[in-house]
Amino acid sequence: MEEIKAVFLVSGPDMDVQEIIIGRQGLRVGRGSENNLVLNNREISRQHFRIVWRDDDTYLVEDLNSSNGIWFNDARIPARVAQELHEGDVLRSGPFLFRFVRLQYAASIVVAAPAAALDRPSPLESRPGYVPGLPYDQSSWLQYLPAVYSDSEFMGRFLLIFESIMNPIIWMIDNFDFYLSADTAPQEWLAWMSSWFDLLLLPELPMARQREIVRQLGWLFLRRGTRMGLQRLLELYFDVTPEIVETVPCHFIVRLPLSESKSKLGRELADRLINSQRPAFASYLLEIT
Repeated sequence: MEEIKAVFLVSGPDMDVQEIIIGRQGLRVGRGSENNLVLNNREISRQHFRIVWRDDDTYLVEDLNSSNGIWFNDARIPARVAQELHEGDVLRSGPFLFRFVRLQYAASIVVAAPAAALDRPSPLESRPGYVPGLPYDQSSWLQYLPAVYSDSEFMGRFLLIFESIMNPIIWMIDNFDFYLSADTAPQEWLAWMSSWFDLLLLPELPMARQREIVRQLGWLFLRRGTRMGLQRLLELYFDVTPEIVETVPCHFIVRLPLSESKSKLGRELADRLINSQRPAFASYLLEIT
């Protein structure tokens, strides 16, 4: 399996040209210390923008509602609208420039281990009650207390109780925007978001197609009850181009070229989709060709 990385050249005040390599975990840029790349400049917002990886091995840039915005090849992009990046693209954030140099693929190296070692947990994982991602000996929250408590072993262990309870919630809140993005949301959230628009989303659909449907929820909702909206919805579900013909007023025919090689969803699903999208006063006839 190959691991993909994006290579950027970054330049700006008080820094030489630096090469930054972004893996599938992405990159968050801003003035706040919680970011992966901290740029201490008054033109940079606390959380300015992020670069994320998508399942099809492409990278996207998204403005995180920054004050001064992100300039993508000399055009400012709208906030919270991800833009696909290509090699040679240039991003400008305040006085800083990010040039997308290339994509880099590296084959993963797997080192064979003795059979006994494969079943042996690491020393930290073997400790009872270990939670991945949390400190074991003392809480990291000690840094927020007065310095007099920094060497208190009891206080470190006492705070660790609350940190272990609260951190999963904090992790979710800090990354909640990923749950609302069609590119990164879990499958259960995709179905939940589609229910906001009263749109059926079957788990049997390929994941890439589910994400594409959720990306177009707003467009589909605005065109609900129209031939254009119904045609696009059927295209997204069945990956074919339907023919919709109005024969007489308030009656139309939908010709859907389905075959087992293209779809296993069938007539029943097509009927459900058409009934959910057609005007209440209109009748229709579904023809599977």
